Amino acid sequence: MFLQSALALSLALPSLSTAARLFATHYDGNVYALNLEREGDKFSLTKSYNETTCGGAGSTSALTVDSARGLLWCVGEGTPGALTALQVEKDGRFVKSVTVETPPGGVDSVMYGKDNQFLAIAHYGNSSISLFNIPFADKGKPAPFDVVRLPQPTNVTEKQPKSQPHQVLLDPTGSFLLSPDLGSDVMHVFAIDQESGKLNKCGSNSTIHYDKGSGPRHGVFVTSSEGHHARLARSPHRERLTRRHGEKTTLYTVEELRGDVCSFDVSYVKNGCPVFKPLSACFRPYPGSNFPSNQTTLGEIRAAGPTLHISVRKDGKFDGNDSLVTLKPGQKTVTDDDLFSSSGKTPRSFVINKKGDLVAVGNQDSSTVAIIKRDPQTGKLLNEVASLLVGEAPAEGTWGGLSSIVWYE
Repeated sequence: MFLQSALALSLALPSLSTAARLFATHYDGNVYALNLEREGDKFSLTKSYNETTCGGAGSTSALTVDSARGLLWCVGEGTPGALTALQVEKDGRFVKSVTVETPPGGVDSVMYGKDNQFLAIAHYGNSSISLFNIPFADKGKPAPFDVVRLPQPTNVTEKQPKSQPHQVLLDPTGSFLLSPDLGSDVMHVFAIDQESGKLNKCGSNSTIHYDKGSGPRHGVFVTSSEGHHARLARSPHRERLTRRHGEKTTLYTVEELRGDVCSFDVSYVKNGCPVFKPLSACFRPYPGSNFPSNQTTLGEIRAAGPTLHISVRKDGKFDGNDSLVTLKPGQKTVTDDDLFSSSGKTPRSFVINKKGDLVAVGNQDSSTVAIIKRDPQTGKLLNEVASLLVGEAPAEGTWGGLSSIVWYE
């Protein structure tokens, strides 16, 4: 009788469990392992481990999750740059496997190929995209098997002195790699050679040209079927995205310098590169279409379910904290109701978990990671459930703070 009562009591009590694991990079040179725990409706975010790696102070800039291999690929944007393979242990700690030298200024990376056997890095500070075979071979010194040099802009300015790729992303078929070039006001499009991993530049019909001074920074693809946005299907045998018949594909991008969001219909041509057709005029995703200051810029754009989310840096809309904007399909005007606090200053990076019910925000200037609850059906951001200071916040007017955040799923 006593055992039955004890068992019933234990089943009735909420258990404390790790709901998720996250990793963050900081310009102090550290990678931080974070645990998000949940007890009923209460969340707790704690730091479990950190280590200086990926190029050291001032360099550690971005992470790509390779959960199938139990790895994190960490990019350093120093001079020279660095690519580090971090082996993730069961307790959330990580061990540096190997670090290789890369061109300077790496700010983003993406895995590609039918078995994710290649990795591409966007080098903002070197006007290039470097390509690696992964995982690294046991013998010899790993090095990029190719470095794609990007053409320089014809008219340089102080804000756009050279080609500045800020992201690398795949199209939904996994056949093409794109890179928004903040310095040249173009979206570069490459066809992927699936055997060698090399990139073949698509022609002018596939290159997206933005207005001068726009500064495209970040993009995301969305598929829709029968008027509803849907997640892309994944093959059960490989982590490669595939397109389903009859789906519509749209590319959304945000501009850092002009501050607009733009949308493009994507048409696929047999044995050719995709064609991108503007769906409508680009627009400012902010109430009244005017940012509060000339320091306010757009950061990243993400999609999940039927909605888009965009980070706005340095608008100070929420008692000094900045904003996340939620957009419904086809929405062209924004009101205050579409804004939600990032729970910190300068949301450089934010990510949505696979379930679509939580958003992790890496606020650069406050060095805070905020976890926001999200309705996966409507996309509405509901409330902040956890927050944590990670590393030190940089002194006002200086460079530093958090550089990226990822869910390890």
